[in-house]
Amino acid sequence: MIGKKDATVAIIRSYNNRFVVKQVKNLLTIGVGRIIVVTNGPADKGATRGYLATLLDDSRVELVEMAEGYSWSNALNAGMKAMQMANIERSTADKTAFRFIFPVSVEARFTRSHLEKMLDAITDNAKTAVVGTSFAGSLDGSPVSLGRSYRHPRNTGMLIRVEAFKAIMGCFDPRCDSMGGMEDIAFLLELLALSDMRYEMVDLSVPLILGQHYDQVGKEVREQKAMDKIVAYWRSLYQTGSPQRERIDSAIATMGLDR
Repeated sequence: MIGKKDATVAIIRSYNNRFVVKQVKNLLTIGVGRIIVVTNGPADKGATRGYLATLLDDSRVELVEMAEGYSWSNALNAGMKAMQMANIERSTADKTAFRFIFPVSVEARFTRSHLEKMLDAITDNAKTAVVGTSFAGSLDGSPVSLGRSYRHPRNTGMLIRVEAFKAIMGCFDPRCDSMGGMEDIAFLLELLALSDMRYEMVDLSVPLILGQHYDQVGKEVREQKAMDKIVAYWRSLYQTGSPQRERIDSAIATMGLDR
């Protein structure tokens, strides 16, 4: 039986960003079972492979270079397919399967303690499918508020049971990419509406280092618009008053997505 950290697969979406090296080294130190880095192949032009050259000798590090169709959702889904392939190999070798997915941003400064506390929270209750955390944003050393969207688990760094995707018979919704993103919020809404699983937040204030071109006001406007489109899409599927619509509205209310 492997430990909880060893059963965790981190997925990083990154290209043309040399700071990916620091995050991969950090995750290796933390002790996750596998790190899958997904890049936009045509835009990256092999840069990430060069950055990670020596680290790719470690069997825990895998690089997926998408030849086409790269987007935030598609990249996450490609990372999860790579994890599934790894689990097939592990089953053939009579090894325990990976059980947790950990999408994480290059800029998020997780520690071993952070991840262990999230793993404890997700394993305390079988119905807890996702555990997110609070972040402490900073720009040039000054604190920055991250806005209302960070009241929920985010792919900036959240822990997900593999079973969560089986429960909703799906993956991250690529439609969100044309809505302005927020595929993580759509995933949580779908999880609450279509299953009896739940998510939990833990207050760890994980440091999040923001880039110099960061625009909090613009980001919040874009994220709110995307969340509004996600809510409208889900509500459009069923008539008001139907049992299905009531479940959807209940999930929206639970998440506080209505203004």
